[in-house]
Amino acid sequence: MIARVLITLAGVGFFLVLRPDAPDVVRADYRRWVASPRIISDYMKATKVRKLQLGAGGNNVPGWLNTDIDVGSNQAYVDAAKPFPFSDGSINYVFSEHVIEHLTYEQGLGMLKECRRVLVPGGKMRIVTPNLLKFINLFQQPKTEAMRTYIDGKLGWHSWPRTPEPETYILNRELRDWGHQFVYTPTLLRANLESVGFADVREFLPGRSDDPALSNIEFRAGSNVTDVNDYEAMALEAIRR
Repeated sequence: MIARVLITLAGVGFFLVLRPDAPDVVRADYRRWVASPRIISDYMKATKVRKLQLGAGGNNVPGWLNTDIDVGSNQAYVDAAKPFPFSDGSINYVFSEHVIEHLTYEQGLGMLKECRRVLVPGGKMRIVTPNLLKFINLFQQPKTEAMRTYIDGKLGWHSWPRTPEPETYILNRELRDWGHQFVYTPTLLRANLESVGFADVREFLPGRSDDPALSNIEFRAGSNVTDVNDYEAMALEAIRR
């Protein structure tokens, strides 16, 4: 018996030597496989108007089921690129802020299909993401005051160098950094929403909505980069048919 315990402890010690990140791995697995199902179950049982946030990051919105692939405190594990762990027609609102651009085009379409599937008929989705047209418009001459202010703010926010053509630098970084995979225009994102079964697609400024449940819930709205985000991001809302 003692020999068996010693062998087990030696094995654990050897594993920890090979994987010094083992405590983090165990913690992540616990949150994903043990804590997350419980968080989801408790929320679904206790909440009548169910509101799902995808990719919450550091923005846990009160009253929402806040989820992420890199699970933080009081968050459940949901991978936006894979089938969601929810029944058909079980959610009233879905919200994602700066998530879909981290997926490939095909994964993004799958995410929209899953959002439509889990929403109740008449349920609403709000999606906030960079607007490719805003970056392309930076190349126009002469530039508007809003464009010049944005360029200064964007370079300052990320501590980026001011190159001879900052709009080219900004566009390249926006398309390649932070794991971005695909950046949309309003026309394409609207078309994709409609193609999977959403209707009444409307565009709003970031942070603004005529639905109180979807107003002022974004991390960047009201932050020190609100002006930059207002220029470069779009917010689309749509109803599940």
